[in-house]
Amino acid sequence: MFSMILRAIIFFISSLAVLSAQDAYASAEDHPGVSRYKGATLRNTGVIHYQKVLVPVNVVPGTEGTEGTELIEVIGKITAHGYKLEGNKSTFEVGLNYKQVVEKLGAVLLVDCVNKLCGYEPLRFYWRSWAHYNSLVVDDNDENTRFLVAKRTTDKGDFYYQWVITNVYDGIIGIEQTIIEPEELLLNQVSVNNSTSIQAVQTTLKAEREDIEGSHDHPVISRYKGAYITDYRQREFENVHIPTGIAVNEVVPAITVEGKSTTIGYNLSNSQSTLQIYQNYLTALKAANFDILFSCSLVTCGHALLDDLYTSKTEQYRFNPVETNNDADSDFRLISAKLTASNKTILLIIAIEGALTSNDINKISVDIVEKSEMNTTKVIIDPQYLNDEIMLKGRVVLHGLNFAFNKSQLLPSSAESLRAITKYLALHPKQHFYVVGHTDNVGSYEINTQLSNARAQSVIEELIALKVDKSRLTPIGIGPVSPKVANSNDANKAENRRVELVLQ
Repeated sequence: MFSMILRAIIFFISSLAVLSAQDAYASAEDHPGVSRYKGATLRNTGVIHYQKVLVPVNVVPGTEGTEGTELIEVIGKITAHGYKLEGNKSTFEVGLNYKQVVEKLGAVLLVDCVNKLCGYEPLRFYWRSWAHYNSLVVDDNDENTRFLVAKRTTDKGDFYYQWVITNVYDGIIGIEQTIIEPEELLLNQVSVNNSTSIQAVQTTLKAEREDIEGSHDHPVISRYKGAYITDYRQREFENVHIPTGIAVNEVVPAITVEGKSTTIGYNLSNSQSTLQIYQNYLTALKAANFDILFSCSLVTCGHALLDDLYTSKTEQYRFNPVETNNDADSDFRLISAKLTASNKTILLIIAIEGALTSNDINKISVDIVEKSEMNTTKVIIDPQYLNDEIMLKGRVVLHGLNFAFNKSQLLPSSAESLRAITKYLALHPKQHFYVVGHTDNVGSYEINTQLSNARAQSVIEELIALKVDKSRLTPIGIGPVSPKVANSNDANKAENRRVELVLQ
């Protein structure tokens, strides 16, 4: 309950303008529905759209903690202002003026209490709230702090008003007001292209800052309008983990996909709530026929979901600027989805982290993988290369031999390398070789040893089919026991999965 109230106060203990019943004083900076108190100075203001909050609508005097507090959930536009009022006014006098504002609005006063009679101290939660930027206005919670909440029912929905009035120091009053207005969800802020033809296309969306150099949106899914790119990484081939549920004992259920990956980090103004950002992405993905594999919001995401998804230190900052070690009650949301079309498969993660304060900013990370097989044609072998390596080292890695995933079957893309090996063996008919299979360290020793031996045997069988004398070749599988490099990341593991010719 404490965290629920805390989240409610995140958008409630900031404020706006006030109408003095005796003499209103309006300003262009004030909320159009309520002016500032005469003589008050505006110190700070903030707006956030389509935000879900908890509104205190009843308190039981004298109760401690949160026992006597009744809360309701409200979604809408939140406008907050903070004012400083000089002139030796009392919180009692200012509070009476606000009660007259409630009457003028035709609203119902739900809460009117002072300090501990409120059932809990309103400012107890203030310092950890989204409205923390108003700290120059309300920096104390004395026995005269007044707390008011009102509700006005209209044909457009219910409006809620909240005021915190306190003595900052002698002769200075701090006034904070929050107004929550009913608001429809703003959609169509994200677009998805369900054609999987991949081309680099730069969007022309406006943002507060320029994208980092060399970055651009992925052609499958746009940025949220107004966002700008802060982090960008693209890899031609790697293993990408797509979560399908929350972590259990720090293990995240996930799909692992191999292919081209693109990870993009965005910043976005805190005027958009994470709920609105989340709903836009979710709506756009569904409209483009993506299958939603998993989605979660706030506490339903658990703790450190992204942090537990990858255990390698090299992936520690994969989802920048989104924090991977999110608290269980943080403003965090996530979507994972999959699309299969035109014989291509795309999987993605959308991670959203909300601004902690008004001076902070929303963060979004989009992680996309286009499922594919590794392109190994960039390294070619020829008879001269094989001869040079064998003369120098007594062995050579047979680049270009490609196997089906976790199997010993050679793929058709291996044909060019097999022809080169055959030509070399024909040029050196007296040489005999061990054909040695290697694996990475994923899986058991027994399985890896069997797989590496089977792959070595498959290479020999293909060479025999190309008229190489069987007696010249001996298959050996040593699994993971002789890595070229440490098995510390996916790229290194790929290098360790190999077949070598070793001169006898």
